[in-house]
Amino acid sequence: MLSSLRPPLRWPACRISSRHFSFTRLKRSEPIAPSNLQPGNLPWFTSFPSFQQQLARTSKLPSFSDSVRRPSVRTQVLFFACGSLVALFVGARLTNTETYEWSNRLCSSAPAWRDRPPTNDEMRRARYYAFGKDLQDSLAVMKDAIEDWPMSIKNVLIWTYIQVAQPVLDTTETRRLAWVVGAFNGLLYFMWQSPRTRLLMQTHFMHSPLSGRSYTMLTSLFSHRRFVHLWLCSAAAAAFGSAAAQYLFEERNHDPDNLREATPKWHFLAFFISAGLFSNLVSHVAASRISFPRLVARLRSSAASAPHPSSSAAASKPKAGFFARLRLKRTASPEDIPSFVGASGAVYSAFTVVALAYPDTDLALKIPPTFPLSIEWGLGMLLALDVIGVLRGWRLFNHWAHLGGAAFGAFYWEYGPFIWEVCRLLTLGSLPPILCDVPDEQEEQ
Repeated sequence: MLSSLRPPLRWPACRISSRHFSFTRLKRSEPIAPSNLQPGNLPWFTSFPSFQQQLARTSKLPSFSDSVRRPSVRTQVLFFACGSLVALFVGARLTNTETYEWSNRLCSSAPAWRDRPPTNDEMRRARYYAFGKDLQDSLAVMKDAIEDWPMSIKNVLIWTYIQVAQPVLDTTETRRLAWVVGAFNGLLYFMWQSPRTRLLMQTHFMHSPLSGRSYTMLTSLFSHRRFVHLWLCSAAAAAFGSAAAQYLFEERNHDPDNLREATPKWHFLAFFISAGLFSNLVSHVAASRISFPRLVARLRSSAASAPHPSSSAAASKPKAGFFARLRLKRTASPEDIPSFVGASGAVYSAFTVVALAYPDTDLALKIPPTFPLSIEWGLGMLLALDVIGVLRGWRLFNHWAHLGGAAFGAFYWEYGPFIWEVCRLLTLGSLPPILCDVPDEQEEQ
């Protein structure tokens, strides 16, 4: 009873304030211009196309496979053609310059070459002795620099220098150049291991067919992400590259009408770059014209087989189709359209040249020791493995690049010496005649 005598409770009056999120209020009475009815210019209160835009759609929407553009191939083909020509012409010009310099050097130093120019072997031996003299001079300079050091340290340093310099002197010029390329590859390998430069390496030193870049076909030749891959490519390039350069150098001596050549190292470098570009081009074309259409077809079939969102099954599990497509995209894209690095294609080219030039050669490993195997059987087994890998869709190695490198090696074994001779003739330019070739009357004048 007492509770009924109390006055009813009344809440204090409060005023609810409102605030607009924009500085200028939209006047809805003002008409919207038809020119502003674009998807990006629609007002905030509408999130769907207008009736006028719906009526303007007279063309049929393209399908998924029609709207997806395939990666470019034309730019990569042009880059391979221009890059190979530049490498061959620059290497031919450097070879002509060194041949001219060493011919004049020998003609002016000894009377034995006053009546005839030196041969390729004579210039090669002269370069060997000159390089040995440079190593001896460097040793003498080092001895003078450490003259005041303790005897034990001096002996260790001198012994280390001799142990390193003697194999460098005894090997060929092509193998020394291969060692320099391997050292540069090692520098790029350490850049792969650093988190600060990893993004730079992925962008500019890894070729991806979906990126649209062409210059990465060249930079990826010297890039290796795994140490085993780096060691195998560098060792094989030094071994087979030196043998391939020896064959190309011998082909110069067989024809007396060929231009003389003081060193084969520039020829090897031009061949290495051209072979690597061609092998990467073959891998790029295979990924763009074979793997990419298969990937689009798989995505299209998966989208067609997915349940419609308005169905009861899709309504009960709305995220199943999305996660299924996400798993397909994550597993299919890197496998079907891979990015590749390394010079295995160029190594295959050198290996093919050696196998065709010296078919009686046997292959054997020292570490671990293995039985000798004919080089022809070795090449045949590797090519069969790559063909099976292409047919089966293996992705452990870049099988397309291996097959492209082998094809380029067979082509260069047949036509490479002729192409190199033409490039050297075209790059002679304005080099003056060699002193040995100048008549005595012209010398007296």
